[in-house]
Amino acid sequence: MIRDEKYYVVELLAAVLKDRQPRPPALGCDWDVVYREARRHSVAGMADYGLEKLAEEEQPPQLVRQSFRQARLTGIAKEATQHVTVTELLKTLDEQGIRALPLKGFVLKYAYPRPDMRLMADVDILVDDANTKAVGKILTSSGFSCEHEGGNHDVYYRKPYMNLEIHRNILPEKYTFGGYFDHVFNRAVLKEGTQCIYAMTLEDFYLYMVAHLTKHYAQGGTGIRSIMDLWVYRRYYRDTADWQAIDRGLEVMGLKTFGENLMRLAGVWFDSQPGDAVTDAMGRFILGNGTYGTTQNMELSAFTKVYDPQADFQTVQRRYLWRTLFPGMDHMRQVFPWVAGRPALLPAAWVMRGVRAMLKRPKRTLHRVQAVRSTTEDEVAKAKMFYAQSGLQELNHEKKSHL
Repeated sequence: MIRDEKYYVVELLAAVLKDRQPRPPALGCDWDVVYREARRHSVAGMADYGLEKLAEEEQPPQLVRQSFRQARLTGIAKEATQHVTVTELLKTLDEQGIRALPLKGFVLKYAYPRPDMRLMADVDILVDDANTKAVGKILTSSGFSCEHEGGNHDVYYRKPYMNLEIHRNILPEKYTFGGYFDHVFNRAVLKEGTQCIYAMTLEDFYLYMVAHLTKHYAQGGTGIRSIMDLWVYRRYYRDTADWQAIDRGLEVMGLKTFGENLMRLAGVWFDSQPGDAVTDAMGRFILGNGTYGTTQNMELSAFTKVYDPQADFQTVQRRYLWRTLFPGMDHMRQVFPWVAGRPALLPAAWVMRGVRAMLKRPKRTLHRVQAVRSTTEDEVAKAKMFYAQSGLQELNHEKKSHL
């Protein structure tokens, strides 16, 4: 019997993956909370398949059951739309000689029992930087609007729910472990029947999943789905991927301990293996987030990178707030490419960034500032210790910002 609603979401997902009946919920289970947590982690549609396996007397109230069912139907429709749209786009790119490499969920969904179980907020495709403009023209001529341009990826949207991220890099270049993927096309495999559409090797794809998860985890948190992805991938490619090569890759990227802890947590959740203090802490952290973490955790994580227990905390806090409001060149040239190599233009870029943030995301911007001002030294020290216990000892996976 599962007493915590957050953990019951995990139980429903585990039952689907293992094709078994879920353990019954605790008496007094708040099904509204179960649904809310499943939605927060973008797994409500998949959880509905688990609810089907419950006995009639264990089912949630009708209105909640309908909400789960609607999430599932929406997921099926969304997956079908994404599949058709992206398949057509890849065909067009192939015909025009633009090499492309689909990422994340669009590839991973086929390792799940059903592709709609792996819900995607957006579809990510890697192309050469020199081709991003050409891809943008193809998309805008197909009814997409460009929501963001520059940095690690360009974002395009078309109603009702097609979000595309056209990547020029696998990961933002500030992450040192991202360098492992600098020449990923050289190792990628050309898909049969195409001239320009590629797939990562099985080993690179797993390493990419861990690296991408690390980015979110170290920036403020990640969700249930990211741990489930690793478990699903390892089971699906258990006998075909070179797991020794994957271990070597994790070691090269400095993520071996963290990667091992992630898999131990996946074993606790989806294989009923015993946990320990580390997996318990990581589990609580992840279940407390949504799919992409929380603003408070994001600020705490970033704060740990400048925290010095020997320095006056208020001084460090002011320094961090300044860094938040006025980022260095490495960040700003990703947002405004025209500032690259021109430090004299940074003040103008800062003003434009501030105005845009207040116009587009005023609540989020003010929330970030408030989160920094309200953070205590004890919270930062505990966060730093937690990341070290997770396997990210010094959070030194980001390059230093400079002018």
